[in-house]
Order: sequence, then structure tokens, then C-alpha cells
Amino acid sequence: MLTETSGRSAQDLAAELEGLRDVDWASVWEGPPQGGSSECREWCARYGWEPQTADRNLVVSTPGGGRWTLESNSNWHPVYRLTHWAWRTKVDEASENPGLLSHASKEWPAFLKAAEDVLGPAAWSGPWDAQDFPEPPEPDFWPDGGYRVKTRTPYRMAYWNPTGVNPGQAVIVLRQSVSFAAWTTDTPGSAQIRLSVHAPEGSRRHM
Repeated sequence: MLTETSGRSAQDLAAELEGLRDVDWASVWEGPPQGGSSECREWCARYGWEPQTADRNLVVSTPGGGRWTLESNSNWHPVYRLTHWAWRTKVDEASENPGLLSHASKEWPAFLKAAEDVLGPAAWSGPWDAQDFPEPPEPDFWPDGGYRVKTRTPYRMAYWNPTGVNPGQAVIVLRQSVSFAAWTTDTPGSAQIRLSVHAPEGSRRHM
């Protein structure tokens, strides 16, 4: 059986992106105060976030019910990426893998459109085997060509360059991945759509 496990929709993705419009990215990249402190809760409250964990990376919930992970190399400073799982689907039987691939193909346009409705046209979008698939401007933005061709990861992708006049504006990447198992006939597979928000080069100090 095909099962969507994230409980999220394309409309939810649009709402999450709308919630990022007024974020002070320069402050986000600097990193939050230490977890569990009142200062941390106040820092999160600026953006309507509710801290969920005091582990290595801060996880927050949003007013729309989404979850974001603020990733850093250590001690929460500096933050180099925010990630959000926009969609996850799996199947129970390997025989359902072709249906999973078909379903993933049908879902992607809705999520891409939802993102473009908020962010405007992507700087680039396309499938893993596109002849003009771009190399990443930073190694952790997305896999390079050699890995992508070998693994079909990301399976589909779109990205948006920084916009606006405020410092630290983000590079935003929407990518769909399909597990290796989905291409087999003996193991049930899965598919995901992840939104990642990356610190631009000038904000990636000490990383």
C-alpha cells in the first residue's frame, strides 16, 4: 500500500515558505542562544518558532505545524542550513515500486508550483538526467554530477538564488529523492521531498 508519512501537502510547503519572508537571515546564520535558555525561546519566538530539542542541532516547530532543523557543525554556531521534510511516501511491497515512482512523478509539479508561487520562478529546475543540471555552488548544496548520475540523487530538483537587499539572504533548494530500493524488484522503496535553506557564501564563516 502507498502511504504518505509526513502528513504534509504542497499547500503546507507554501505556508512554510511564506513564514520565512521576514526572517532575519544574518541573525539565523549567527546561530541561536544555547538550548533550554529563555534567550533561546525568545530568539525562536521572533520567527514564530517553538524549540523542540536541545540536542546538537536545534529543531523547531512552526505555526503551520512544520518542523525545521537548524544545522551547525558544533555548539549551534554558526548555522549553515535549515532543512524541512515537505513530503514522504513509502510502499509496503516491492511489487508496488512502479506505482511509487509514478506517484512521485505526479506529486512533484504541485510542490514545485507551490514553491514558485511564493519564491517566483526557480533559477533552475529539472530531473536528475537533465543535460544542463548545474553543479552545486557549494559542496553541501546538492550532490555533484558524478554522484547524481550514479545514484539518481536528487531525482528532481529546483533552486532559487538569494534575493532581497538584506544581508545573508538564503539559497533555497527543493529536491525530490527516491530510495535505491525503489528501482529494485525485491525491496519496497520510498520517496521524499526536502526543502533546504542554505547560508550564502558570504555568511558561511568558520564552517
